[in-house]
Amino acid sequence: MNNIKKCCMKFRTRKGKLEHKLTEELSKTKPNLSRVVEIIEEFESDNINTIEKLKKKKTATLRKVNGALKQSINAHGPITKDLIGSASKRVYGSILEAEEEETDDRIQLRGLIIGFISASIIFLGFYLLM
Repeated sequence: MNNIKKCCMKFRTRKGKLEHKLTEELSKTKPNLSRVVEIIEEFESDNINTIEKLKKKKTATLRKVNGALKQSINAHGPITKDLIGSASKRVYGSILEAEEEETDDRIQLRGLIIGFISASIIFLGFYLLM
């Protein structure tokens, strides 16, 4: 029983999941080698997907930084020591704006769901009163 708890606690990470699946397969009386390979391939696939996701996010952030620097150059000319503060503010603002867009989508979806539920309750209340 104690081993099960330890195993489940490690299960929260991809590495823990890999260890759990490998241990489970190798503890069998006749472990299947092809299943072990499948487990490792799943783990590698998850890693590759995570790396690709991070690359996309990094690329998007770099584009925003480049855009902000171009805006600063268009507004003030070449970036000098005197104008570096303005360029920094533009870059920072661009990154903050991107973060706000991500959080705004979540809030809007939650608000839409809450609005739908409350409208349904009100409609149901009127329907039952009539």
